[in-house]
Amino acid sequence: MITTDHPDFSSTGIAARNGSVRGVAEDIFGAAVVFLFLAVGGFVRWVIDSGSWIIFFLVSKPLFDLTWQWEFFNIFNQRVNPQSIVAVLVTLLNLLVGFFSFRNKPYSGRVFLFLGMATVSVVVTPTAEGLNELIRLYSGVSFFFTAGLALAHKKKFDEFSSWLLVVLCLPLALSCLQVAGVLPFNYWDWIDGHEVGRASGTYQHPLEIVNLLVYAIPLALFRWEKSRRGGGERIFLGTFFVLALVGLGSTLHRVGWVAISVELIVWYFWNKRLKRIALAALAVAALAIAFSDQMALVYDPTDIVPDRANLESGHFLRGRGANWIAFLASYAKGGPVGWIVGRGGSVPDIGPEAVIELSEDEPHNDFIRILHAYGLVGLFLYLSIIAAFLRQAFHSRESQNPHYRSIGIIVACAVIGTLFLSMTTEPTRYPTAVWYLFALGSALFWKREELTVQQSGRVLPEHRTFLYET
Repeated sequence: MITTDHPDFSSTGIAARNGSVRGVAEDIFGAAVVFLFLAVGGFVRWVIDSGSWIIFFLVSKPLFDLTWQWEFFNIFNQRVNPQSIVAVLVTLLNLLVGFFSFRNKPYSGRVFLFLGMATVSVVVTPTAEGLNELIRLYSGVSFFFTAGLALAHKKKFDEFSSWLLVVLCLPLALSCLQVAGVLPFNYWDWIDGHEVGRASGTYQHPLEIVNLLVYAIPLALFRWEKSRRGGGERIFLGTFFVLALVGLGSTLHRVGWVAISVELIVWYFWNKRLKRIALAALAVAALAIAFSDQMALVYDPTDIVPDRANLESGHFLRGRGANWIAFLASYAKGGPVGWIVGRGGSVPDIGPEAVIELSEDEPHNDFIRILHAYGLVGLFLYLSIIAAFLRQAFHSRESQNPHYRSIGIIVACAVIGTLFLSMTTEPTRYPTAVWYLFALGSALFWKREELTVQQSGRVLPEHRTFLYET
């Protein structure tokens, strides 16, 4: 007898097959969930333990900033471009590490309070501009919780400083091409009836180049002293200094010139090289004479003489005084609550015609900007953090550890340069300045704590940070 097989269409057979399929699906889903948790856990552990991603973002920041015109779309008046995507990603990674480390790290609580105060200010008086500034602030300040993980180690710090200087040669070279007329200027200024092009390295504003050089010059001086005479690094650094000189000079940013000059004085005074201070002063004087025509366009000595100009006029520091008064008046209108928490952003509460006249969101003074945006508490916390950076930098001079001393002098120069810029610009509004300020500050405190732990007799694994040791 011949028989043929045929499907079993009985309810029992269907249920058995459905149960089998469901069981396989459940097994696959369960395995996928387990794999996902393991992957996330491994990623989190890598983020906490590894410093490679920190160096990558810090080194590539100038390149990401060159994409400022690449706008993908707009959400709630927020431009979404590579800069904003990187800012959000970096913030999440930094806060992830900060969540595990802030209780153990000096001043982490104060930095968290500063970010918390800024958040409260924006929540109390929400604006699109305030949210945008808050994202920028978070992306930079949050490096305080992570950057020391990499930069406290000499080898990684050397890699960071060398590669950052290499990357910065690109925007500096682009600035030179702008000066030569090969590339168009991105920023034009009307000065005494003249339209003057100011080199920006194709960034949106020349201040980006100035902000980068405030941190790059001390790093380049550090590399110069560590390099061998006649070696390839010396040749590269010499080229970098030439590009930096042309780039900085062609920004026509007078406070930037002063800030970098002061950094040079601090560097050589710190190292007790008084003769080089004199040489640097002579070089600055020679450059001032050589660029006297350009300086005359951006600076008129009569605009700061009390009987020739006043704060309210458009002549005092090319209108800066009027901006200061407008923002202080707007801050005063906030009342007791506004005085404490600020107004959430850098848009003064003044008439629309005055807003247009005063460049709407540029107080041209970072201390006034922070006071207006985040109130007395925010300004106090920011100044206390900056003071802690300087105090720790000067404390490093007494250390026997050369890397700690090197970080200390770099931080001292960078902080002092930033303070000079803060008188007429707003470094904390620009992600570039905030990133490197708090990254270097983090390295300084991280190294100090590492040395403290080592002096106590504990041995730290090479690949781990002292923060996660019990």
